[in-house]
Amino acid sequence: MKMMHARKTLLPLVLGGLSLTAAPALLAGSPALTGLVAEADSAESAFAAPAGMSRLQGTNITIQGMVARSFSSFDVDESKTAVGGGDPDNGQDPMVIPSIYYVRQLDDRWHAGASLTIPSGFGSDYGNEWSGRYETVDFSLVYIAFTPAVAYRWNDKLSFGAGVGFNYTAETSEVKIVQPLGERDGKIVSDLDGLGINVTLSMLYQFTERTRAGIAWTSDSEADLEGNVRLRNLGPVFDEVATELGIKNINTEITNTLPQRVLAGVYHEFESGKYFTVDGMFMKFSDFSVSNIKLDGNDVNVDTPDIYNDIWAVTAGMGFPANERMTYKIGAMYVSQAVDDEDRGFSIRLDEMWGVGAGVTYKLTEERTVDLNATLINIGKAPVDTANQGATLGRVVGENDDPWAVMAELTYHF
Repeated sequence: MKMMHARKTLLPLVLGGLSLTAAPALLAGSPALTGLVAEADSAESAFAAPAGMSRLQGTNITIQGMVARSFSSFDVDESKTAVGGGDPDNGQDPMVIPSIYYVRQLDDRWHAGASLTIPSGFGSDYGNEWSGRYETVDFSLVYIAFTPAVAYRWNDKLSFGAGVGFNYTAETSEVKIVQPLGERDGKIVSDLDGLGINVTLSMLYQFTERTRAGIAWTSDSEADLEGNVRLRNLGPVFDEVATELGIKNINTEITNTLPQRVLAGVYHEFESGKYFTVDGMFMKFSDFSVSNIKLDGNDVNVDTPDIYNDIWAVTAGMGFPANERMTYKIGAMYVSQAVDDEDRGFSIRLDEMWGVGAGVTYKLTEERTVDLNATLINIGKAPVDTANQGATLGRVVGENDDPWAVMAELTYHF
């Protein structure tokens, strides 16, 4: 029975961390994540839409640092929750995301580039005693993406680009388990990592000197993750049983599929120098899956729940030049709901999101520019009722309180 609980618990542990690795496609240096595709005025194009590199001259480097902090807390509805412990600790440590982008013009038609994006320090620590400790205690995620890319200018209007992403993922998680004979809670911890590869193809078309449009498609990425799932803090009785069964340290292998996505956008600049951008994204999130699970070399028949929705997002931004050196920017964004309220569990607690942002670009010299942007995001109430997922260790009900997060970003172009 305990072995089965370990198998059932592995899936939400992995999903909880790896679902977020779909996010880096949206990490761009503008307020409210605007100007993703067609603005194409910096080395950031090397990642999101490589065809945009064709607009750059010489060598371009962008160094970016983003800090994101959530002010939300998950409140347990104790009138409906059957497990004691109350609210989680709701740790709100900031997430730091450094990135670097490089583009070099090879000749009149060819550009080459690369990007290294490193979301680091991400995690969630709910604590050991809260009501949902049998669903999740904490998890952390390190995601490193190295993406070399090329762009080819077909003519004065049309350019093509391609990139290959090498995506390394390392995940650790912890969840409590009930032990027999009234012994204290034990725990299951996981430690997995692996490499996945995806391909990005993009196109940019310049209608006039002031108007352009682009599109970028990124394939899905399958990563074979390997590591261990371990049982810890076991009482004497369960420790003896787990040792005899050989399940205290379980060699684990899984395949994680991150879905394909499409980005498209337009840019238009007015004669006054003001400009606007509109971008859209579609991600086939219904294809998100964890499959081919093996514990100690044995296949485990656990399927990813068919509960995920395809995701679409839209962003819109405007720029207002104040003088030759300074431009003010504003933006807005919306992301659709990845999981319906009645299907949501603690593994992927995503709700619809919307946000607004503002920023400033300051030109230090002709070749050196600094961006400073801030975005306020409503992450949604994201209610959870584990009874909808057939909870066997007691119902847990709750939702976000003060569902807000802020992102601040400083970028240096040279």
